[in-house]
Amino acid sequence: MANCSMKEALTAKYIVSRQCDLPIPRRYPEADPGTIIPFVIATILFAIRMTAKFLRLGGGWGPDDYTIITAYVLAIIAFALNISMVHYGFGMNIWDIPPQDNITIAYKYFFAFVLVYKALISLAKISVCLFLLRIFQSPVFRYTTYTMIAINTAVAITWILTDSFHCIPVHLAWTGWAMEEQGTCINFIASTFANGFVNIVVDTVMVIMPVYEVSRLNLSVQKKIGVAVMLGMGLVLTTIGIVRVVIFSRNTSNTNPTFEMEPLNHWSVIECQIAIICACLPTSRALFVRVLPGANTTHDSSTARPYPTATGASSRTAAVSAFAGSGEREKGRIAKTVSYSVDIGSKTKRLTRESDGFIQLKDIEAGGERG
Repeated sequence: MANCSMKEALTAKYIVSRQCDLPIPRRYPEADPGTIIPFVIATILFAIRMTAKFLRLGGGWGPDDYTIITAYVLAIIAFALNISMVHYGFGMNIWDIPPQDNITIAYKYFFAFVLVYKALISLAKISVCLFLLRIFQSPVFRYTTYTMIAINTAVAITWILTDSFHCIPVHLAWTGWAMEEQGTCINFIASTFANGFVNIVVDTVMVIMPVYEVSRLNLSVQKKIGVAVMLGMGLVLTTIGIVRVVIFSRNTSNTNPTFEMEPLNHWSVIECQIAIICACLPTSRALFVRVLPGANTTHDSSTARPYPTATGASSRTAAVSAFAGSGEREKGRIAKTVSYSVDIGSKTKRLTRESDGFIQLKDIEAGGERG
């Protein structure tokens, strides 16, 4: 077949496989439970998080929420793109995909999927960083977190540009398999390994980051377990990133790309959904505490009320309550409880949102009124 074109060689191999009645393998079905289950869990937790935010629990709306909304939309797109890739032939032998135009269509979906994956993973991690900034006030921690946001942003931009132009001309990314046109493409295998390694390092740092800050909080055993579970989800994401790289390393012969690449897509979709789960789990806890009485045995009514605003200290207090539960404070901090009475004169006008009036508060000490 030295003088045959790629399309002719694939056609010949397809004819031989049919004449010999060879099985047509398909690695994953379109409706794959391995990707559907994480997607459903991610969707449920995302819905819970949004409900908590509309009820103004867990600190109200913030940049982390808008970031995770964008990431979740991309997660839906990634899930749909993977189904489309499988439908058009990914997971099958490249010579078993009829008609051959479907190979080009599958590679177009793959091109889009890679870009969506890179953006989604970085956005989910940035959302987690923005959430942590609402909780912890340590200057060193905040500096580290801002650095991680910058790194994740740089990673997203770098890899999106790299993958967008990894072939010149660009359309070789989905037509290059036919070898009908001259052009240049970077080594996709090396690029994927590099991206996987960077993601593993970033994930590991982001899991370690809050450990010290959490250790400074006075947490009950129950809440320590809850925090451990949330941090453990970050370890799950790191583990999946490692599994993704290992599986890809075993499928890099490049002789049957549509068959060999699908495990990478499969685990990438799972990684996307786990990233959404990790970002939504802490804030979702606020609604669980509100709805399920047994979710937080030390919960009090003051932290269960909707928050009228989500700025400044009130936002941080609510976010801490969502993350670690109510009634917790950092070690070494002095707590002071002050009671107030409200003095409203008989001629005081009823206050409205538009009024400029105010209510006079008087500090009450044990021995009587002060000032």
